[in-house]
Amino acid sequence: MRKIKYLIAGISAACIMVSCELDNFDGPDAQVYGAVIDAETDELIQQEIGTSGDAASVQVIEYGYAIRKVQQWKLMLNGEYRNNLVFSGTYDVIMNNGNFVKLDTIKGYQFHKGENKLDFRVIPNIRIKEASVKKGDNAITATFKLQYGHSTGKVEKIALFAQSDKNPSNSFNLAHVETNIEGDDVNFENNSLNATKVFTLTLNLSSDEGKKLKAGQKYFFRIGALPKNLGEGIQAKYNYSSVFEVQL
Repeated sequence: MRKIKYLIAGISAACIMVSCELDNFDGPDAQVYGAVIDAETDELIQQEIGTSGDAASVQVIEYGYAIRKVQQWKLMLNGEYRNNLVFSGTYDVIMNNGNFVKLDTIKGYQFHKGENKLDFRVIPNIRIKEASVKKGDNAITATFKLQYGHSTGKVEKIALFAQSDKNPSNSFNLAHVETNIEGDDVNFENNSLNATKVFTLTLNLSSDEGKKLKAGQKYFFRIGALPKNLGEGIQAKYNYSSVFEVQL
C-alpha cells in the first residue's frame, strides 16, 4: 500500500512539473494587420463578413509543424483585417479565395515580434462605380456603373441588400432585390462598351420584400454584383459598394 502511495505521489509531482513547464511557453508575440486594396484605384475592397463560405479571409500556414494547418484571418466589412494573437515566425500567406483575382502564394513570409503590416494589392473581380442609393416615391432606388476586372467570366447578377445594421450583404439582409444581367455581357473585353452604362435596382416598399422594412426606421444598404465562370475551382463571391444609410 505504501508503494502505491509513493507511486501516486510521484505521478502527481511529475504532472505538476509538466504543467508548470507547459505554462512557461511563450504566448503570441506578434500582431498582424492590413487591408485588401484595389491596385488601380487604391480603394479598400468591400467584403462579405460572417461564417458562410462567402466570407473572405487571409489564409496562413505556419512553419515548424509536421502537420501544417491553414489558419483563417477574417476580413472586415471594409476590407481591412487585424489579428493580435500571432506567433512570430515564418508563414506561407495565401490569398486565392476572395472577390478579386487571386494572388500567388507568398512563401516563407516572416512575421516579427510586435506590429506587422501586410497589405494585399489586388484587382477586384467587379468594380461598382458611381454608386448611389436613395429613397424616392415609396421605393429605394440604387444606380451605379460596373467595371469588370477578371480576365475570365462575366457579371451574372446584381443585387441591392438592406439590413438593420451596418453589415448588409448576400449572407445578412432583411430584404433584397436582384436581377440577372448575364445577357448584358459585362465582361473584361466589353469594359469600354459598358463604361457609361447605368444600372438601376429598385426595392418597392409596397412589395413583399419592401414590407420587411418598417417606416420611420433607419436601414443600411449595399449594392452587390456577382460574377460567374471565373475558372475551374474558383468560387464566385459578391463584390460590394460601400454602405449607404437611409431613413424610411
